[in-house]
Amino acid sequence: MTTPGETVTLCAVAGEVDHYTVDVLRTSLIGALNNAAQIVTVDLSRVSFFGIAGLRVLVEARATAGRTGRRLRLVVGTSCVDRLLAAVGEADAFDLMPDLACAVLDPA
Repeated sequence: MTTPGETVTLCAVAGEVDHYTVDVLRTSLIGALNNAAQIVTVDLSRVSFFGIAGLRVLVEARATAGRTGRRLRLVVGTSCVDRLLAAVGEADAFDLMPDLACAVLDPA
């Protein structure tokens, strides 16, 4: 977790997100949403495997963001993340960004 600007908190995720690793993601992301800047960006561009357990955490984080008045953005681009979001029909439910620069610098 870092704060590259006053309005953005960045959570960078790398490696595999599955049943065995998802608790680390949940603890960090949900905890950060309670103390984060207005926009929380989750950088998934370095994820090599993304399972349904990871998607559940993102859905939970999206709900938490809504309850706390924050926005959740996802930096995607890896096929494992893109495929899963598309397969379960969740791609349109998230604020997807093509790269980290757009996610951090775009105030909209």
